[in-house]
Amino acid sequence: MSLFLGFLLFRIDNRPDQRYMNLFRSGFFVSVINMTMFNVGQLPALMSERYIYYKQKGAHFYRPISFLLGKIIGGLPFTLCETTVWSILVYFLTNMTTSDGGWHFFVYYAVIVLTALNGSSMVRFLGFSVTNLDKAGMLIGIMVTLFILFAGFLIPRLQVPKYWIWVFYLNPLQWAITALVINEYNSGAYSLLCRDIPNLALLPQCNGRGDQTIGHAYLARGQFFISRVWIVISILMLLAWVVVWNLLTYFALKTIQHHRILRTTKYQNVISSEDIRMKDIEHASKHLTHTPIPVTLSWHELSYDIMIPGSNKRPTILKVDSGWGEPCDMVAILGDAEGKTALLNCLAGRKILNENIEGQILVNGYPKVQKSFRHIMGYVDKIEAYAPYLTVHETVAYSAALRLQQSSSKDMQAQFVKEVLELTELAHLQNTLVASLINDVTFDQERRLAIATELVANPSVLFLENPTKSLDSSSANNIVKCLQQIANSGRIVIMTMNYPSQRILSMLTRVKILKGGGQTVYFGPVGANGDLIRTYFETIPGTPLCPPNKSVSAYAIDLIGDNPFRKSEKDYAFEYQASELALKNHIHLQQLRKPGRNGEEVKIHRYEASFWRVFLETIISVQHQYWRNVNYSLGRVFAFLITAVILGSVFYNLDMTTTAGLNSLSGAIFISCVLVGITNAQNAIPQVIQLRAVHLRERAVHQSSVLIYNIADILAEIPYLMVSNLLFCGIFLSMTQIANGSASDVFKYWFISLEFYATITFLGSFLAVVSPKPVVASVLVPIIVGIWISTAGLTVPRSMITDTFIWVFWTNPLQYALDGLTSIAFYCDLDKPLCLDSNRNPQCEKNPAACPSCDCPRMSDTGNNIFVWRQVSNIRSLNYSRIHYDMIALLLFAILFRILTLLAFRFTRHYKRT
Repeated sequence: MSLFLGFLLFRIDNRPDQRYMNLFRSGFFVSVINMTMFNVGQLPALMSERYIYYKQKGAHFYRPISFLLGKIIGGLPFTLCETTVWSILVYFLTNMTTSDGGWHFFVYYAVIVLTALNGSSMVRFLGFSVTNLDKAGMLIGIMVTLFILFAGFLIPRLQVPKYWIWVFYLNPLQWAITALVINEYNSGAYSLLCRDIPNLALLPQCNGRGDQTIGHAYLARGQFFISRVWIVISILMLLAWVVVWNLLTYFALKTIQHHRILRTTKYQNVISSEDIRMKDIEHASKHLTHTPIPVTLSWHELSYDIMIPGSNKRPTILKVDSGWGEPCDMVAILGDAEGKTALLNCLAGRKILNENIEGQILVNGYPKVQKSFRHIMGYVDKIEAYAPYLTVHETVAYSAALRLQQSSSKDMQAQFVKEVLELTELAHLQNTLVASLINDVTFDQERRLAIATELVANPSVLFLENPTKSLDSSSANNIVKCLQQIANSGRIVIMTMNYPSQRILSMLTRVKILKGGGQTVYFGPVGANGDLIRTYFETIPGTPLCPPNKSVSAYAIDLIGDNPFRKSEKDYAFEYQASELALKNHIHLQQLRKPGRNGEEVKIHRYEASFWRVFLETIISVQHQYWRNVNYSLGRVFAFLITAVILGSVFYNLDMTTTAGLNSLSGAIFISCVLVGITNAQNAIPQVIQLRAVHLRERAVHQSSVLIYNIADILAEIPYLMVSNLLFCGIFLSMTQIANGSASDVFKYWFISLEFYATITFLGSFLAVVSPKPVVASVLVPIIVGIWISTAGLTVPRSMITDTFIWVFWTNPLQYALDGLTSIAFYCDLDKPLCLDSNRNPQCEKNPAACPSCDCPRMSDTGNNIFVWRQVSNIRSLNYSRIHYDMIALLLFAILFRILTLLAFRFTRHYKRT
């Protein structure tokens, strides 16, 4: 950004010309905004960090003041690095003043450092005081709106309404810009007196100020303070704000503690041990409406290795492994963490690279074809992979509608959903939001939801990665008992586990135990309380007996030497290969190699849901998520309303026939686009990233296409933008009295601003998808918007943009929005018969007496009676006939960002998972 701004304003002539002096002022404005907005990217990291702080504070690791000072001092070197790079590049590339011994640079540097510290301190306060990212984004939008409005650039000091003047004097950005402009225009480069300038036409600020220097005259015309004393006052005010923000942060750290998850009262009331009714579960499993396709899954001499980045090593984490699962089997994989996870994912075809697999995986004796197999399998994912603003019933029913066979009627599907909810003990929670199931105490309800969502697809094979992790013994037993009933319905259940209890072992059909390197040390039946496993190991010569009070799983895993503090002296993988059990398994595996012996080849290429069914269900699902996400949807409406009231009250009934009034109203349109737009983009980022795991899960099972989801997201997003923008335009336009000549003007203004807000919201969505982490997207938004602000034609006029950067101007959606909105706001048909009459009455251009009936407003303070529309169109290079092209361009930008989002879903690295 510093390089961009430096070369955009490269080597400005500091000669007595108001146009060039305005460019320096624009450079100060952009610098201050960027130094503030760059810090917004810290918010996601701060909000995720505060829960660590709460834990450490609760353990009395340190006081809040120690933590705060650590954050301030720890971030200071990075702030100094950023501001040093920015100051050196921008200051000297743009040719700001180097007169008077060069001390003006150090003033500029000090102000930029304090501005950056003010921005980081403000964001730090919001990060530790606001409940969630949505509310923080809305508050930042409102605060930045006030800061930029009253920074002295868009509306001069004397034009600020009296009821807002207190914000002007409290505004840290205003003091920063005040210090910078006084520092620049009090320098020796602008010490010439106005009366000594030969061409005063280039310096309208010198009118009536012949005894002042051109720098002082410029400051006086811009209604800035003139004395250098105000530089000291400005720096002290910035220091005061840094102290205030950090004092508020200390108060928030000391007194506020946000909960990660707020459980609903309904959820708290229904969780009790009496809800476990195993007889009902067994009845539900025996009376499921849909039965699975019976399959036998076998794997033969399976190996899997990985490539370590930056190294030529390819360690093997699964080595020559074989096994099988048949209908009604429940197989658990124990032992080596890497090996068992790799085996599970190889069998499921998830999260692995197929080119790294050696060996065979067979389904009914036929080679497994992943495109068909994924339609008869279920993979239980973590709770973050389920939409938080759908109810439990809607989540399960949505999966059923898209993945269940459509040959059954809707009543049969509804019945199956009901049966699955009963089987997984979720019937009493079916109207509870998924977000309400997530908590830091118990995980069994969210685990059951994940199982139900996969079970309702009627899979033949169900894969689970450590389903009892983080559960107490009672919940773990209940989960495994539920899985046992699922297996009894004719399905294969394959899962990884850590040290299962004797009771859980007794529920399993077979167990595979792996040692480090993914080598099998046992694969076979379990027996009551794991007796067959214990007997197998105890019969191996030299093996110690299992202690009476030790679980069989812990005994076996300790024996094979996966404990880093205790290595086994025997090679139990070799013992297994030479055992009678391995021979029996080998004979059975050879039988399973025969195609068709246990069933026909599975040939299912797609779910039976039609395109329109998937389209409709996805739209309904996304609409529910938007409607219930009050922080985002309703918060955005309030943000529009508050911004409209603020802008309308600041620019209330300004006189557009004065230069100050015209500039202020132009600035009002500019700031409404920038602030509302950037708030929408920042607020869209956490929503998209929150659903990233959901998209990955649905994509992995091909539940819904990326194209359909993008269409559904557009159809959900646009209505809220339409209503919010309608409220905004209704308030803003009526209070500022612009674009109110006809209903057509109001509609055009509403439509163009809607297109721009949609474009920048879709930009936020695209950046959220393409960025690996939220903080990256949050940093990219102000960078891109900063480039748009610099080249939109207001801060730097189009005529002053160099040929090197003119392509940025033409590819800037903000430029098209401002061109269309400003044209609508100030356009008046000068060629109508009562005015210029198609240039048949040219005297009307300068002489109001030549066309007394012409109602087009004229400038009242320029002395040449120029029309307002002529004045603004000349300065901003506007063309009213371009409005339709502006509309088309903005529509194309919106479509472009949605297409880029679609491509990012398909090809971005962190979205690549089969």
